[in-house]
Amino acid sequence: MIKEKLKDIVEGAITKAAKDGKLGAMTECAVPVTIEKPRSPEHGDLACGTALKLASAARCAPLKIAETVADYIGSNGAGEKYISKLNAAAPGFINFQLGSGWLGEALLEINAAGEKFGRNEIGKGQKVLVEYVSANPTGDIHIGHGRNAVFGSCLSNLLKFSGFQVEQEFYVNDSGEQILALGRCAWAIYQKKLGKDAPYPETGYPEDSLSEFLDTVVSEHKDEFLGLSDEEGARKLGDVTKQVILKYQERLLERVGIHFDRWFSEESLHRAGKVKEIIELYKDKGWCYEQEGALFFKAKELGDERDRVILKSDGRTTYLTADAAYHRDKYERGYDKLVTIWGADHHGQVPGLKAVVKAMGNDPEKMEIILTQIVNLSRDGQLVRMSKRKGTVVTLAEVADEVGVDAVRYYLAESNPQNPISFDLELAKKTGRENPAFYIQYAHARCCAILRRALEPTVNVETQQTEPPLITADIWQKYQDEYKKSASVYEPAFDADPVVFAHQKALVMCLETFPEEVEEATNGRQPGRLARYAYDVANYLQKFYEVSRVITEDTAVTKARLGLILATRQVLANVLGIIGVSAPERM
Repeated sequence: MIKEKLKDIVEGAITKAAKDGKLGAMTECAVPVTIEKPRSPEHGDLACGTALKLASAARCAPLKIAETVADYIGSNGAGEKYISKLNAAAPGFINFQLGSGWLGEALLEINAAGEKFGRNEIGKGQKVLVEYVSANPTGDIHIGHGRNAVFGSCLSNLLKFSGFQVEQEFYVNDSGEQILALGRCAWAIYQKKLGKDAPYPETGYPEDSLSEFLDTVVSEHKDEFLGLSDEEGARKLGDVTKQVILKYQERLLERVGIHFDRWFSEESLHRAGKVKEIIELYKDKGWCYEQEGALFFKAKELGDERDRVILKSDGRTTYLTADAAYHRDKYERGYDKLVTIWGADHHGQVPGLKAVVKAMGNDPEKMEIILTQIVNLSRDGQLVRMSKRKGTVVTLAEVADEVGVDAVRYYLAESNPQNPISFDLELAKKTGRENPAFYIQYAHARCCAILRRALEPTVNVETQQTEPPLITADIWQKYQDEYKKSASVYEPAFDADPVVFAHQKALVMCLETFPEEVEEATNGRQPGRLARYAYDVANYLQKFYEVSRVITEDTAVTKARLGLILATRQVLANVLGIIGVSAPERM
């Protein structure tokens, strides 16, 4: 990357100046060199403030150090092709204006790497399990679950892009009181749909939220269960309806581009005796005590704010007990990292989970818990609080139906998970620059259109005759080979006019930082950073396009700028692939 190359040049200049005795008491570069983008563009393309950190070691003023280092850089042979201008500025910065040489090398690197551009080996092949969504199988998936789902999917894509071996898992909360309540409600609705009068439970789930799922049950099973007792009917309808809801959730998530390697059933832990085993394990290790007929886990001794019940006085286990058994299973599967994505309402459960993990003898540091905040939907400036169809919450399916899957993924992906999302439904449907999702996709489609214009036959507007393509398939293949082998092929892409060149340079410099953006996003678990980066690329492409014709009468210029467009398309495609938004070739 350009920053790395410039860093090497600065380090070399500091080392040489120190050895020559030009930096006071210093004999070597005493601190790491950092290259940054200046706050003000007029200061340059990049800047180095390392002189400020060297002042104490050199025992001289930072500005004097910067001036000395700048002189050494100017004499090291980089030349205007790489650094067109540099100067030292108070209090101790070296500012750089870049020439076209490094820009050509950046485009060479992008086109040579292709779809691999930006990939890294941060993960070093580590096995990671990402568990997310985990919505109860008791109804539809609302837009809050949707945020969790999209974030988990994007993070998984990003981790794979950075060299991790990733498995994605949906933990199905298909046991406990919520399933019993589902059964009672489903049994009442089932009977009603078959003409039998049945009272609806006073507590449970809204009838409207389950009605469509029971239509499926009736369609598949007819009156098969009508002769059952209320107890048996509730149990059977709970199980059958749960399976219908799970299939629906799976189809919906697949529609939104979310694919799981495994759907892990909580009920399977109970059937296999794993939940009872974890209770016995904690008893044997002395982590439990009885109080008022219930069994408490000594969570407070392990960092929680209070001790937690793991076995109620009526013999039922709690969520924490099942979570402990589930995480024991996770650890036994041999992953290097365990990433769990929860909604913000689970914040209070984090210390308890870490405590039970530690008590079973596993390292809680292997576990990363990421909390996602709420999604606020708006329309014409007014909050949208309830579903028109179900009257309770707005569902993921409804939003996808209205604005499309790509917009859903972009708007649920682009924010920091720790911040609430304000999702403007009307904005998401617009086809203009103000809608980032559309604007990025349009930028990709524009790149494709430019390439088509050069490579496909065209119809002459005046004569209506079909004219052969500007570039034949054979010539295009030769161009692509050159794009991967020679930085000099890109030189004609850049204009002599400094204003035009500034826009051309800005686009290439933005493209060139993609690997850095990927690295930062991976380390910070922030895939949304890349969504915002893609919008910057689209902006720079627009400005480039306004001042630079791609297809010109000069073959060398056309060839070079097609290579630049090819690189831009590749970077946009790579970003869109990570955030799971389609990269259309026509719009």
